[in-house]
Amino acid sequence: MIDDPGLRQHSTNVGVLSSFLGHCAGTQDSGWLDRLAEAAILHDIGKTRLDPIVLRKGRDVTRADMDHIRSHGILGAELLETYGGDLYALAATVAGHHHEAHDGSGYPQGLIGEAIPEEARIVALCDVYDALRSPRTYKPAFGHDHAMRIILNGDTRTRPQQFDPYLLGLFKRHSDDIGALYRAE
Repeated sequence: MIDDPGLRQHSTNVGVLSSFLGHCAGTQDSGWLDRLAEAAILHDIGKTRLDPIVLRKGRDVTRADMDHIRSHGILGAELLETYGGDLYALAATVAGHHHEAHDGSGYPQGLIGEAIPEEARIVALCDVYDALRSPRTYKPAFGHDHAMRIILNGDTRTRPQQFDPYLLGLFKRHSDDIGALYRAE
């Protein structure tokens, strides 16, 4: 089991950002947005079932290590499904699908477009934004403008095609609000 304050902060940030982006999308009521925020906080809970040594490796990960790390979504979904209830069902969906990509290049199932649940598409974008804004063993924290450039234009790891185009447009349109919200954390 890992005890990582960075993971806790990341999860909190993703919850706040996901609720905001969901609100901007306007597709659900405030009760759903509250549950989305809570579900998003649990999106990486499967990492608590991973080998902490592998998680701390940084750039020296092997293919087997990557497969192990990529299992965290399924592990999280399985764990959350055991609890039952609407919140945990939503959280299990988010955990299990937050690494799917709109263009089908994601995992674990390689789902495409709207086959990916809306809540997972929202969390996926917010997860990448916070990961870019946060320091990692393999990179420094990026500022808001740099993170937005990567999300909107791509780099060696991130491509705009991996995100729902509608949500990406909202993210761009509300960029200043997102930057301010992030700083308020």
